[in-house]
Amino acid sequence: MGVRPAPLGAIIKMWKLERNSVYVDQRITPTYYGRYYDDLGAITTNIRKAQLICLSIESQDPDHRIRLTVDYPESRNSFTPFLNMEVKINQDGSLDTRLFRKPQKKLLTLHASSHHPLSVKEHTAANMYDTADNVSSNTVNKQYSERMVDELLINNGYNNRVLQQIKDRRKRNRSYRKRRENRVLNTVTSLKIPFLSDKCTAKIKEAAKSLQIPIRVVTTPGKKLRDFLTSSRPRDKKKCSTNNCRTCLALGDKGQCTVQNVVYEVKCGYTECLQSGVGIYNGETYRPIGERFIEHYRSANNPTAKSYRDMPLAKHYNSHHPRPASIRDWN
Repeated sequence: MGVRPAPLGAIIKMWKLERNSVYVDQRITPTYYGRYYDDLGAITTNIRKAQLICLSIESQDPDHRIRLTVDYPESRNSFTPFLNMEVKINQDGSLDTRLFRKPQKKLLTLHASSHHPLSVKEHTAANMYDTADNVSSNTVNKQYSERMVDELLINNGYNNRVLQQIKDRRKRNRSYRKRRENRVLNTVTSLKIPFLSDKCTAKIKEAAKSLQIPIRVVTTPGKKLRDFLTSSRPRDKKKCSTNNCRTCLALGDKGQCTVQNVVYEVKCGYTECLQSGVGIYNGETYRPIGERFIEHYRSANNPTAKSYRDMPLAKHYNSHHPRPASIRDWN
C-alpha cells in the first residue's frame, strides 16, 4: 500500500480470488462477508469456518503468495479488531464498536513541539477525537476511545490543559455546525447572484420573502473592469501542450491556443474565395480556441462525413470545393 496504484491493485486482486471461492462455494458461505481493500470481515458460526474461508481464498492465488490471518473473538464478550475499530456482537444482534490501535503500532503522531502551525496541530488532535467519536457506538465506548487518544497525544508532548481546550473547542464547533445545519435544512435551495449593492441584495431577499419562495440568497463577489483589463501576473506566458500546434502556427504566437472567450474569423485560402469574399466564417467560443479549431480542422478534412456534414467549413467545401481539400487552405 506504499504507492498510489496499490489500493486499486489490491481491490482487483482480492476480487479475482473471491469470485471463484467465497462467492460460489456453498460450503463456506458466511452469514455476512465484506471487504475494504485487502481487509476482510465476515460473520461465521465458528472459527473453523472462518479459517476455511481464508484457505479457500488463498487457494485461488496462482502465485501462492496470499496469506490471510484470522482475528476471532476469544469469548462472546470479547472485541474483534477490524480496520481502526473493534467490534463486538451483542446477544440482541446489535454491534458494539470502539477505537482500535494495533499493539505493535508506536504511540507516535504529530508532536506538540514540531515545526508546524499551531492550527495544524489543533486540527490534527481534533480529528483524532472526531474519529474516536465516529467509530464508538455508545457513551462508554466513546470514553474508552477518548482515553486512547488522550494517551497518544500526551505521549507526544500535549498536556492536559491543551487537550481540554481542544475538547471544549470541538463542543462549541459541533454546536455551531448543528445550528447551521438546522438553518440550511429549513432552506430548500440557494440562489447565487453577483454582488451589486447591499440595497439590491436586500430587495431581492424581501421579494423572495414576500412571495414565500423558500430560497437562501447568496451573493458572490462581482468582477470589476480592472479584472478584465489587467493581470496580477502580466509576465506569465501562456503555455501550449504541443510543440507543433496548428492553432498557434496559424495565429502566429505560441500559447494563443489556450485563450478563452473569444470571437474569431476563419477565411478560405482559395484565391477565388478570397477575391469574392465567399468562405468567411465568424464564430465565438468560451472554450480554449485551440479546442474549437481542432473541430474545424476535422470538419475541413472530412467534409462528407456524416458527423461533420452540417458544420460550417464542411458545408463550404461540399458546395464550393467538392474534392477533399487540405486544412492549410484555411487561415
